[in-house]
Amino acid sequence: MPSQNASGASVGVRTDAKPPQRERGRARVAALLDAAGMEFAEKGYEAATMTAIAARAGAAIGSLYQFFPTKDALAQALLETYVAALIADFERLREAAPSLDTAALAHRLARALLAFRSAHPAFAPLIETHGGSLPSATAVRERLRDELAAVLRAKAPWMKAAQAHVRAAVIQQLMKAAVAMQADASLPHRTAIIDELERVMRLYLDDTLGGAEAGSGASAIAKTRNRS
Repeated sequence: MPSQNASGASVGVRTDAKPPQRERGRARVAALLDAAGMEFAEKGYEAATMTAIAARAGAAIGSLYQFFPTKDALAQALLETYVAALIADFERLREAAPSLDTAALAHRLARALLAFRSAHPAFAPLIETHGGSLPSATAVRERLRDELAAVLRAKAPWMKAAQAHVRAAVIQQLMKAAVAMQADASLPHRTAIIDELERVMRLYLDDTLGGAEAGSGASAIAKTRNRS
């Protein structure tokens, strides 16, 4: 199912892909999508070809075109599955959030995109592709902010929607920073750097969630400011 942005509109567009009707067809489509993911991850969207994807899947090119008449349609279907999986990850985090302390929540948030991109290496080259029928990176970022805001409000039900979205944007940037740091081969001690970023995330959550665990209403960041 196509994911949706903040306004409720579909993040993607109609792909014209033929939906499989039987289990065998669904298995074939899954194999084709897996092959496409590997091809896009290795070569990027522009350089990948339908012929190479079919060969990687061990399928006839006609079989690929039967389900996905264009490369755009194939990439769109693959990206839709990625976005759905990413949203599902954050929905599970939203359900768990009330029982997590800020340290555990910070740990999961700081590493969420790192883990997802590692598990789905074609996600980045597809999300950065412009033109065609692919969802824009902007639309996906908006949906992710919605999900982050929902996580915050699950943890702190008193938080107003506007506040949650502002704070979700800050958290999103910290998550993106973790991705950028991990990808920067020039940085020594990247693991330690990401650990430090997680600490920043925890301090921010302590502040933005009102120090709920301490029960005092004062956050670690606020105390640091007062001492200075």
